[in-house]
Amino acid sequence: MVLIFDLDDTLYDEISYVKSGFNAVAYHLSYLFKIRQETIFNKLLKVLKENGRGKVFNIVCAHFKFNKKNLIKDLVNIYRYHKPCIKIKKEAIKVLKYYSGHSKYIVTDGNYLVQKNKIKYLEISNYFKKIYYTNIYGIKHNKPSLHCFNKIKKLEKCHWSDLVYIGDNPHKDFINCNKKKILTIRLMQGQNKNLKVKKIKDAKFKINNLLFLKKIIN
Repeated sequence: MVLIFDLDDTLYDEISYVKSGFNAVAYHLSYLFKIRQETIFNKLLKVLKENGRGKVFNIVCAHFKFNKKNLIKDLVNIYRYHKPCIKIKKEAIKVLKYYSGHSKYIVTDGNYLVQKNKIKYLEISNYFKKIYYTNIYGIKHNKPSLHCFNKIKKLEKCHWSDLVYIGDNPHKDFINCNKKKILTIRLMQGQNKNLKVKKIKDAKFKINNLLFLKKIIN
């Protein structure tokens, strides 16, 4: 049995990364424009809740009438490369230690440097045989592509049915894994916990806590 984990909202709460990044951005804007950091931070969160991630910085800068050349680009870089205040879930640590005798991997989408930075500050790389950053292989190999899963299968010299994949996003995590008879498990936490999708796109099993992995796998 080979365990493969998603990263964001699976091993840690992604909203903690978002808030950490917003705090860094708010600090920078507060310094530049002499507005309270807390005021800017709260506005960033409010815009995120109301509009999603797409244009948060643009909307906030327009709201406060912040005007500076390359400001949005600078804010994106601050957000992406700040020192994040994030922690791995306590139950995740317990699960990783419990399965210490098994091969474990992470397959994660997103900007390579951002995701690598998260791994660094979560201090979890030692738990895994290898971490696959899908963007390294091109956006076309982001999930639901099985490109990195196939690499794991070849490295382990195992069958598809020997793989177990734990993720949280039914829009992309499970559909192709299901076709290969990988055991798919959806963690019902984070921003995707209330998403309802067709059975073909959803995981075979659903859990509310990573500790319930033992009941399914064992």
